[in-house]
Amino acid sequence: MMKRSSTRTRRTALLGSITALVLLMLTACGSTTTTPRGSDMDPSTAKKSIVDLVERSTAAVGGDWKVYRGPAVEPCGQDVEDRVRYVYIVEREGSATGLQRDVDAVRAVWKDAGMDVVDTATPGGATRAGIRGTGDPVTSIGFDAKPDRYSMSGVSVCAPGNASELRDEEFSDQG
Repeated sequence: MMKRSSTRTRRTALLGSITALVLLMLTACGSTTTTPRGSDMDPSTAKKSIVDLVERSTAAVGGDWKVYRGPAVEPCGQDVEDRVRYVYIVEREGSATGLQRDVDAVRAVWKDAGMDVVDTATPGGATRAGIRGTGDPVTSIGFDAKPDRYSMSGVSVCAPGNASELRDEEFSDQG
């Protein structure tokens, strides 16, 4: 019985991460396909901006965060081959207590960065809290806090570049 519950928890965690990523990407696509942001920013600076913000945010919460994805380069929307953005997702074990305290710590980091922040907590007293942030230095970022798992997903601003070429360069630098 314990194994079945563990599998269900992992499936729920994966579904939550995928949902958060899809929402962030839809938000990012909507704001970047008509008027790409960050046009004067080079790809390495866009990558650094999302990594730095995620790292400052996770440091404010503390704990042992693990990279789930990224920072991964991708095109800045459908049929946009000359602009790129970076997606970065990290996770850690949740906290049965302190959810709101952790959300408030992340909110302070984002507000200090000059971002617009909105709550995404589930109404009705559910044990889940979260926020989404938009504005420079990123296109969007989200923090979801649940008793069993925390996740943070960010999307950088768009920058000039070709995702395939940048991925090839990253792989050749690693080899």
